[in-house]
Amino acid sequence: MKIYILIMALIFSYSAFANLQTLDRHCSKQVDYIRFFHVNGMLTSYDEFESNLAWIDNFHAVWLGKYYRGAKADGNYNNNEVIYEQIYEVAQQKYSDLSIFSPKYRIITAILNGTVSVLNKKDLMILQEVILESVIDANYSIINETDYNNAYQKLNFHMNSCNRIILLGHSQGNFYTNVLFEEIIDNYIYSDGYSTADYPMISLSAIAPPTSSLPKDEYKALVSYLTLDDDSVIDIVRILFGSLPPNFSAKSYFDDSHHGLIDSYLRSNPVASKISEKIEFSIQNQTPFPLFEQHPVKSDAFSHIGYSTINKVLDLKFESGSVYRYYNIPILVWDELYYSTSMGKFFNDNIRGQYPFDKLDIESMTYLKMTSLEPVAKVEK
Repeated sequence: MKIYILIMALIFSYSAFANLQTLDRHCSKQVDYIRFFHVNGMLTSYDEFESNLAWIDNFHAVWLGKYYRGAKADGNYNNNEVIYEQIYEVAQQKYSDLSIFSPKYRIITAILNGTVSVLNKKDLMILQEVILESVIDANYSIINETDYNNAYQKLNFHMNSCNRIILLGHSQGNFYTNVLFEEIIDNYIYSDGYSTADYPMISLSAIAPPTSSLPKDEYKALVSYLTLDDDSVIDIVRILFGSLPPNFSAKSYFDDSHHGLIDSYLRSNPVASKISEKIEFSIQNQTPFPLFEQHPVKSDAFSHIGYSTINKVLDLKFESGSVYRYYNIPILVWDELYYSTSMGKFFNDNIRGQYPFDKLDIESMTYLKMTSLEPVAKVEK
């Protein structure tokens, strides 16, 4: 009976300790994995959406293969056919109301009948006016709430992994990813209590965005976009609404519109290389939350230590309870510290005074760099 009570007491003690430590340690060990989360644009079937995810996985493997994959690319299917049906119905009504002698009726009839292949400047302005009237009169309010809520819930699931997230929107899907990025930054709290506003580990990659701006200027290092200068779809949107200017030139041999996510952007080596370059820059500028819970250690100098191979940051929790973050630490230095017989001596000899550092205020659970004298570590006897 006494043995049974002792076993139960040990289990209870372990469980109580696990409640305080396991989640934190699990979360801090996941920060060097990345996941892609995709929202598609208009006129994309579900099969095409699935193909997008497969190509994004391939893009990760080929162009960002040095970053460990936390999970297969996922996302939320943006079911937006209702808005196109509305625009088409509005355009049909406006067309039927036109006088057969009007310039608008003449140019639209010629296009529908296939009797015109090139538009002069005046005819193009007339066509743009018709499109603009049809787009403005459509009711957009019914397309966003369900799709957005579904996307937000799925994204929260992936955020809970504590992996780094790359939001990848294409075309109209960027309206969703822009808002998702802002809402996660403003509201998400990691399982260990740190906020994404203080420790953002999410980036936004906007492909062919129809938007006129990108979100949150203070997080601009985490946000990038790429639009081909021959993207005909975005060209029209830019004329009508003023979207972001094109910022890359490349010939697409698979897609005359230069707009498709796969054929114009991910399948083209020069374009995919540029997108990956922008994403990698954003990953390097993400800020991991305190990582010291990764490894409890038996040391007179430290109680916990942690490291990010991506950001090259080393977090040390001293026996006093203070936490310091060191920057630009090579992985070999981390390995030598981790396996050293005297962590305190190795720190004093090889890290202290040689790398930039900050003291972190972990009590407030906010990202606060505190001015402090650099500590000296105790040396094991």
